[in-house]
Amino acid sequence: MSLYTTDKPLSFWWQLKTGFACQRSVILALIFKEFKIRLGDSRLGLLWVLLEPIVSMIMISAIWLYIGREKIDGVHTMLFIGSGFVVFIIIQRGYSLVAKAIVSNSSLLNYPQVKPIDTVLARFILEMSLHSIAALLLFLSLWWFGDIAPTFNSPLKMIAAIAIAMMISLGLGLTLAIYGTFYPGLMKTVELVTRPLMLLSAILYSVQDIPPLVREVLAWNPIIHIIEYFRAGAFGIKLFNGHNLMYPLMLGVILLGFSFIAYFANRYKLIQK
Repeated sequence: MSLYTTDKPLSFWWQLKTGFACQRSVILALIFKEFKIRLGDSRLGLLWVLLEPIVSMIMISAIWLYIGREKIDGVHTMLFIGSGFVVFIIIQRGYSLVAKAIVSNSSLLNYPQVKPIDTVLARFILEMSLHSIAALLLFLSLWWFGDIAPTFNSPLKMIAAIAIAMMISLGLGLTLAIYGTFYPGLMKTVELVTRPLMLLSAILYSVQDIPPLVREVLAWNPIIHIIEYFRAGAFGIKLFNGHNLMYPLMLGVILLGFSFIAYFANRYKLIQK
């Protein structure tokens, strides 16, 4: 009597489900690792991440309040500037922290389960989660201590602005993480170029207050359109002439699409690097 074994090919959906479960476990482990690094030997590193928007808002707002300007576009100065930081930091962490994910975790790429994109996604998820808590703390602290709160005229606009900012952040982060691995000097160049970005993103002032010619030039900065749309949803302020949310949206789609194309074209080179 002979025994015959028939090995049935695994279904596509079963392989997809198994692969997804494996990568999910890897990403969760990487998130835990990144979180432990953030904690470090003390809780000060994590505390600074949560307090960064609040500290930045207080420092800049103090200047405006000192010269006697309590409101910008009819919104309290601290709330107006704080909302700008909430959006700006999302993108800032993309091109500064998320972009270094592959290089920082290069030793883990020797394990076949860990893919380069996993390190980027893990850091992105952690950074966005921590920033969401920080943004919530900012608005709660303003409401608790100063009785200042957004009117939430259109929460959907706020959600749309945050979603577009995260899309640009991930697209920038993944693209720079890939090419920053091949060209180490790229990140230094990005840090140098982006230093004046905060001043050019209408965080500290209203777009309505600047001359029309300067406004046309600054309108090329997509972050301005996102911040203004977020403020329109939070406070009901009027959007400036020339505002176009489709501009940062299309830029985000292009960046995200390009980053994934670049990743799949270089995924094996990243492991060998």
